[in-house]
Amino acid sequence: MDKTHNILLIEDSDTQALRVTAILEQEGFSVEREASAENGLDRLASYQPDLIMVDYHLPGMEGDEFCRHIRMNPGTESTPLLMMTEDTKGEIELQGLESGADDHISKSMDADAMLARIHALLRNRGKWTAQGWRTGERFRKARILLVDDSRTYLAFLQDALEQEGYSVATALSGEDAISEVNKEFFDCIIVDLVMPGIDGIELCKRLDGFRQNAGLSFPLLMVTGQDSNDEMMRALEAGADDFVSKANDVNIIKARIRALLRRKFLQDEHERIMTEFRNKELEILRERAAREAAQEKAELAEHLELANKALEATNRELKETQGQLVQTAKMASLGELVAGIAHEINNPLSFVMNHAKTVEDRLRKIMPEVEPAMSDDGRKKWDKALLRLTEIHGGLERVHDIVIKLRTFSRLDEGEFKTVDMKENIESTIYLIRHRCKDRINITTDYAKDNVLSCYPGTLNQVVMNVLANAIDAIEGEGEIKVSTRRVKGQFEITVSDTGPGIPEEIRDRIFEPFFTTKPVGAGTGLGMAICYKIIQNHEGSIFVRDGKNGGCEIVIKIPDNLSE
Repeated sequence: MDKTHNILLIEDSDTQALRVTAILEQEGFSVEREASAENGLDRLASYQPDLIMVDYHLPGMEGDEFCRHIRMNPGTESTPLLMMTEDTKGEIELQGLESGADDHISKSMDADAMLARIHALLRNRGKWTAQGWRTGERFRKARILLVDDSRTYLAFLQDALEQEGYSVATALSGEDAISEVNKEFFDCIIVDLVMPGIDGIELCKRLDGFRQNAGLSFPLLMVTGQDSNDEMMRALEAGADDFVSKANDVNIIKARIRALLRRKFLQDEHERIMTEFRNKELEILRERAAREAAQEKAELAEHLELANKALEATNRELKETQGQLVQTAKMASLGELVAGIAHEINNPLSFVMNHAKTVEDRLRKIMPEVEPAMSDDGRKKWDKALLRLTEIHGGLERVHDIVIKLRTFSRLDEGEFKTVDMKENIESTIYLIRHRCKDRINITTDYAKDNVLSCYPGTLNQVVMNVLANAIDAIEGEGEIKVSTRRVKGQFEITVSDTGPGIPEEIRDRIFEPFFTTKPVGAGTGLGMAICYKIIQNHEGSIFVRDGKNGGCEIVIKIPDNLSE
């Protein structure tokens, strides 16, 4: 198993509990056992299992009542429930399923059959999506497809389900069922085991593959007249989510269908809520990124104005020197300028940060003294003031981070050297810049197995960010950017390729010069790639440009594997 699943077992019989626990632990599950439903509910206050197995007959609260409690609680309503009992009466199984259990087994069931049932429940935990319920319709009849070569049984079950309020379609063969599924969506599909042509096992395999590849959600229920553990295990392994005999009371079959649909719709609702939450979270992140981008743009404009004035004077002096010293003089001038700006900002910034924190701390300390005299409105204003101070401190931390990066570039502070997972760093950088791609550019990745590297991660992240930003700017309309890593001959290599127009051969040697840019006036500073070049030099590495395999260009960054501080 890829993951160790946690199972809560509620069983009052020590003998039975030991037997079931041994079977589950041998399969690789982690098992917690409670002897009563009441203790089980207490245990769930601090333990979140992947599946709950509960005995029907328990001292005190019965198993069906326990199931109702589980289904009424938002924190556990979607947890799979497996009911166990020695009672062979059909009404016991019916009561268990009606109370919220997802499946029902006999305690005497052999170990392989029991494990097959458990794996079937865990297989579908959290994977169903709300397909067919996100188009504005919140209430409708569940759509069911019946597949059986017996017209008599088909008509009997169709009538029984339509009386339950379901919308029912039928198919006399596996081929007809596949055709129906390709035409419309179903909430549940009921398949006969024995059919001519494509039998129930093969049909389940195809339908299971279809729903996984298409991202659809419909539970599969196998019905058959051949009620045996071997057939049940074959069906569950083929992708069926439940297995029931045609010989059972039709109410049992209907209860099984209700249990499957109940679980599906719970999963659908959870997925809908989570999707809404993720969308809102992404919207907040986009707005925050836009605000930060606007702030950075304003700061950059101010810095560039100062830089341009200084460069006018510097260029007059540089023209009097030899041509081979031009590049060195530009870099030195830029370093001094950035260091001065960073220094001038850092002193007042430190003063404001310290005093903002002091004010916040003082307000919090005197809170107990003034709180009794506060009105509700006064308390709200007090809390709002504290919140604003916290936000101010966060903004100042952001400015402080920018100053540190400026100082790092000017070699006043080389940054922190550490060993990091570059896959995580690159993923974080892609996440921050992805908003600029909108819907027109797709960013893909191909990482090496080992991405651990000793480096200055802060500045190396800046290199990746600048290269990605240039690739995005270079692509007009739709396109693709690919980021890959690999280890070659003692070097850790990062490659960023794009499907843009590429870089002409005649200007490739100039793209790392300060202030050289191919962008329109006002759209670029010409500093980004020069800074990248300097950062890679500090890593004893190299950065160069080459033609992309599928057009565009590739920026290749190489860092030594054995780099030390």
